[in-house]
Amino acid sequence: MRFPHATFTSSFAALTGRTPRQLARAYAAGRLVRLRRGVYMDIDEWFSGTAADRYAMTTASLAVGGNAPILCRETALMAWGLELPTVPGSVRYRTDRPSAVGAVPARRLYGDPDDARRRWGERPGGRPGQIPQGFPDVKHLGITSGVEPLFLPHLNLTLPLEPFDAAFVDTVPRLSFAEGVVLADAVLARRPDLKVSRTLDDLRRLCTGMLNRSAQTRMTHVLDCASGASESVGESLGRALMWELGFEIPQLQYWVTRDGRRIARVDYFWPGIRLAGEFDGLQKYLRSQELSGKTAAQVVVDEKRREDEIRATGVRMVRWVWADILEPARLATILHRAGVPRRSAGRAPVA
Repeated sequence: MRFPHATFTSSFAALTGRTPRQLARAYAAGRLVRLRRGVYMDIDEWFSGTAADRYAMTTASLAVGGNAPILCRETALMAWGLELPTVPGSVRYRTDRPSAVGAVPARRLYGDPDDARRRWGERPGGRPGQIPQGFPDVKHLGITSGVEPLFLPHLNLTLPLEPFDAAFVDTVPRLSFAEGVVLADAVLARRPDLKVSRTLDDLRRLCTGMLNRSAQTRMTHVLDCASGASESVGESLGRALMWELGFEIPQLQYWVTRDGRRIARVDYFWPGIRLAGEFDGLQKYLRSQELSGKTAAQVVVDEKRREDEIRATGVRMVRWVWADILEPARLATILHRAGVPRRSAGRAPVA
């Protein structure tokens, strides 16, 4: 989870020159959104980010005005640097009060929802009538020893995190099989944002120490499929779905060659049918200038030339995008039509 620059406005006297009444008026007028009691931010800043940005800002707002609770489960793992296929629906943290456990009633994010819809609809790409929703808090019982502080210098805030190993074994068995593989892959790949380093043996030792047999079985299935070779969330999710759908598992990051010369590296390769698979996350087009210094049109042309070179070697190609892996039936249709065989032995892990 990357925490964007954000300007929080708080009713706590030490943090703002505005009175609680002034903040309440600005909120009622639709100029501020209320992230939690006493903590606000400008509505345009809230709208300007992605859903992941808004989740991060909601999480960071826990630390405004005092000590934040200990982040746990998905929220902690994301703060440690992991990423899920979709943004979690809630912010999760620990409490030592049994009576406080559970979902906190949703706060009213917008003081003037009608004005918020108007503002959102007027933004480029905005859809009238639909506005970004907030993220409710969910409290879980327990105080974890060995809490790790995460200091966010650009926000001047500190978030206490549940230790990585504790959060990992507590979270992965609760997720879908595919989501668990996404997290395990990211750990093994040692993605740049991850603040810890763990090997597959490390993760298996954590699994061995789990007391809940059902959770241990689910974790074992995830680790059996995990690989550090996948280079993105989308690649990991696609491969995990192949397991669940019963398709033959491809080689990863395969180099297509011609006359001993490397032509291109593809995300997936099925050698038995000489088929290459590519997950197209679209970021290389949407952020082409930032990532490669090329325009989106140049990237499209380069991709077409690359694909032509691959096909010239006799390798067929099949592609899919985010929408296809978010609906597994669509991915199954794509793979079936491309001729990807079903596994002849073994079963996919049970989600």
